[in-house]
Amino acid sequence: MKYFRYTTLALSCFLTGCIAAPGTIRDLSERQENLEADVDRMSDTLTDVQRKLEIQSARIRNLEQNYSDIYLKLDELKAEPSSGEPSASAPDEGTVGPPAPTTLQAEKDLYLKAGKLYNQGQFLNAILAYQVFIDTYPNDSRVADAYLKQGLSLVRIGRKDGAKFFFRTLITRFPNSPEALKAREELKSIESE
Repeated sequence: MKYFRYTTLALSCFLTGCIAAPGTIRDLSERQENLEADVDRMSDTLTDVQRKLEIQSARIRNLEQNYSDIYLKLDELKAEPSSGEPSASAPDEGTVGPPAPTTLQAEKDLYLKAGKLYNQGQFLNAILAYQVFIDTYPNDSRVADAYLKQGLSLVRIGRKDGAKFFFRTLITRFPNSPEALKAREELKSIESE
């Protein structure tokens, strides 16, 4: 009988210690929700950092290719005969070769290259090409369209959070442009999902 009493007493003490106050469970639940929200924010930040890293890596690859092309061209120019007499391939003094490309033509070519990539569905490459265009010609009238196409490219590949950056940048820099109107519509669409 004593054994039964001691067992009952020990069991009741154990169960009493295991029962938590209602406020404790609510506190734990709130803390868990806060931690989950923090993890979600960190995950979004990590996704943005990864996207920026991809863009920067592609820029670096593009620059490496451009430098490689420039060095190859320099090597070709150095290999050409440099003596005072004209070579068979050199034009004589009376002829004029094609004009050197102008800055305007270079802008147009860079913008058209980005547009071609966008139209072909090569959205990551288009984003990079548009960024090179924006970085090189920040005052060009087509910069607003370049930001819009960068955002739309990210939407098309499913990176809507990344697209928000380009849409917001467009709206900030060119608030009254037709592209900004389209960017606002896209932002509303993304945020309503």
